[in-house]
Amino acid sequence: MHNYSSRSWRYRLAAAAVLLFSGVSAQACDIWRDKDLGIWRGNCNLKDFLVTQTFIGTYQPRLIFKWPDLHIRKFKYYVNGSSVEIYADVENIGMGNAAASTLTVDVSFGNPLTGMQQGNSMQFTVQAPAVALNTNQRVYVTTLNVPNTTQDWDLVLLGVTDPPTMAQPVRGAIIESDETNNSSTHICRWYGPVPDTSVSGCN
Repeated sequence: MHNYSSRSWRYRLAAAAVLLFSGVSAQACDIWRDKDLGIWRGNCNLKDFLVTQTFIGTYQPRLIFKWPDLHIRKFKYYVNGSSVEIYADVENIGMGNAAASTLTVDVSFGNPLTGMQQGNSMQFTVQAPAVALNTNQRVYVTTLNVPNTTQDWDLVLLGVTDPPTMAQPVRGAIIESDETNNSSTHICRWYGPVPDTSVSGCN
């Protein structure tokens, strides 16, 4: 009889502990699903046990959005005398097709003799055609003439695919899977009569 009472007491104690823990956790934990990031988030404050717990649990999203991902694969140049034609290869490395978009390119001339910028930078905004996934499109940007033909000149380019706008200040007009790889820089040199080939030529 004594053994039965002891076992029964231990069982009731264990059951009470389960109820206590489940009741506290239900009241003390806030859990929500972050659909954008594909994770569960939760904050627990088990004040009765002087324990605070924060956790993140991953889950498999039901939907996988096949968004495009635009970036500048490379710049291409064609030199004809003192003029330089500038092109940009816009590539889509995402999982979805990209609609037509905007491409902006900032171009500056650098003087290798002084190590300074020559004149003001120039900004060009052009339209890039639609780019299917895993393909690229070559876009004509502009044609520039070097300041003079007596020395070398460096072209310094900064290009941005689908740049932010007033309406979309964070990501631009197209929703992409990666918004951090839209900008690209490149430098090439127009060679004068006595070229310094320490920088790759534009042609």
